[in-house]
Amino acid sequence: MSGKARTRTLPLFLLAVLLAAVPAAGADLGPNQHLIPELKVNESIETIAISGVLSLQPEWDGCVTTGIPFGSIMVHTADEKTLVFDKDGNHLFSISDELSAKVPTPGGFEKPCTWLHQLPNDSRVYHHDNVTFVFGKAGELILTVINECPPPVEDPITINITFPREGETVWIDVVPPRVAVVGEVHAPAGLHNVVVRSGTGEVSCGNRPEFACSVPVSAGENTITVVADNHGRRAEKTVNVTVRIGLPPPPAIAVSGRVTDAGGNPVPGALVRFESVFTLDNEPLAATAVTGENGDYLVEDALGYRQTVTVEKEGYSPLREEFVFENLTNDLDLELELSSRTVPGFGSALAVLSLLGALLLIGRRRW
Repeated sequence: MSGKARTRTLPLFLLAVLLAAVPAAGADLGPNQHLIPELKVNESIETIAISGVLSLQPEWDGCVTTGIPFGSIMVHTADEKTLVFDKDGNHLFSISDELSAKVPTPGGFEKPCTWLHQLPNDSRVYHHDNVTFVFGKAGELILTVINECPPPVEDPITINITFPREGETVWIDVVPPRVAVVGEVHAPAGLHNVVVRSGTGEVSCGNRPEFACSVPVSAGENTITVVADNHGRRAEKTVNVTVRIGLPPPPAIAVSGRVTDAGGNPVPGALVRFESVFTLDNEPLAATAVTGENGDYLVEDALGYRQTVTVEKEGYSPLREEFVFENLTNDLDLELELSSRTVPGFGSALAVLSLLGALLLIGRRRW
């Protein structure tokens, strides 16, 4: 725009409340020290686009591509522009947020580079309403950022804890006991920090959407809480777990299959027994089932992968064999052989009488 520069003023902001709450050591940060000057907007300044993050320069050469001077005042306007003023309120630049480069933030999402600033080490950042103040190491005000944009409508932060589950029993064989807490956080506006705490202690899990960290716990009932925040919003989720100290019990497996004879015919009514190598009170832990009309069986809650399997059915030779299973759910078909024992009802007395009858018959024929 040509012609005489037209100016307008932006409202003033006072830091009295903030300075009273957070004084800087070795510096006079009284409320009269940091009145924001009258900001004189020069509407004839052409709006430009930039491609990199603005850094603060103690000795500025006047070029926006190298940064902005110490004491700058930045205003993010509602029409997606960033106006840069010097410490006296003189308008230096007008930058388009939309046309400028987008850069990733530490929270894992992208913002225009006009919203990100490189600050010196040991800087301190304070927020008061829609104004952000950045102080240097000695307590001097080195940057003021005013946000005139309406606050965005943000989706709430949600937390999903994948381990441990609600009501789960966790076995710990280390002392002092700790439980690994695993999950993910959905934070559309970015993530500042994830903290996991229990009644025994707490740990920080960083600011990644996926988290996995180990929190101290105590034996018995524990409530574990995951807290996530992004400076403006905060969410938390809890799970209740029971912690047992010692080696965990063996896993419970399930085995299904079919019992047949040598010809492939089903053997109904057979007793199938799975006996674990683990014992309770010196008694083996066992699970049993009886085959159905088609010879099918299902054994559930057999403890441990190593099992001794026995199958018994009258008229068949007992089967006893050891198996090592690899999965929690397994298939196992079993085969029985017909017994070679005396046919039921053909006892020893009847055998003697039959033998005598045969001898008498032979003798009569000879006679």
